[in-house]
Amino acid sequence: MVSADTSAAEGPRGYVSRLRSQQAADTRDRVVRAAADLFTERGYAGTTLPAVGRRAGVSTETVQNHGPKVQLLRAALDLVSFGAEAGTAVADTELGRQLTGATSAAEAARRSAEVLAVVNERSHGVWMAFSEASRNDATLAAELRRLTAEIAEQTRIALERWRTQGWLRDDVPPDELVRRATAIGSVELWDRFVRVEGQSPQQYRTLITGLLLASLTTGRAAADEFDEATGS
Repeated sequence: MVSADTSAAEGPRGYVSRLRSQQAADTRDRVVRAAADLFTERGYAGTTLPAVGRRAGVSTETVQNHGPKVQLLRAALDLVSFGAEAGTAVADTELGRQLTGATSAAEAARRSAEVLAVVNERSHGVWMAFSEASRNDATLAAELRRLTAEIAEQTRIALERWRTQGWLRDDVPPDELVRRATAIGSVELWDRFVRVEGQSPQQYRTLITGLLLASLTTGRAAADEFDEATGS
């Protein structure tokens, strides 16, 4: 069956409205990506709204329409990490969907390590700018705490899938497992291991796979699963 021409059916007003919505979305994407680049290059204090406008090819007023600088920072971090707007569930993103469907703890840990390698490489510049600036800015510190709490909640949801499969340790409280997982997946660990120490992305993925299995999964199977996950 051939579908009807929806552009003709919706009429000129509907078409114009849809076109404007797309243009607005494209503009926001340019603004947020420009902000992400500048936060990475110059830090939070060194990034100004006029500079974002020049990088994005829009006016300062247009940049201001997308929120104050702290909101741009948060939007930039969300965009460069999982490619989504704030509040989007990880499972609803393209990268997040790669975390589902594992049939063993080893496979789940390996998939998690692969996703974390991508996310942390993309976002470490913006994250480090965020973290550094929050030390002397109460508003940023509060926003960072909110973000950290959101990451912990997303981690809790992911680990619940592991629990239903019988992969998680039962001798460690759930909150402690969440803390361990978020620490293992932190940008700070990626930054030290890859950027500072010069280790390769593959070495990072192997490290994260091993840490997740050793810290989170049942002891009787962790060693065998680590061998399976890393090809040892």
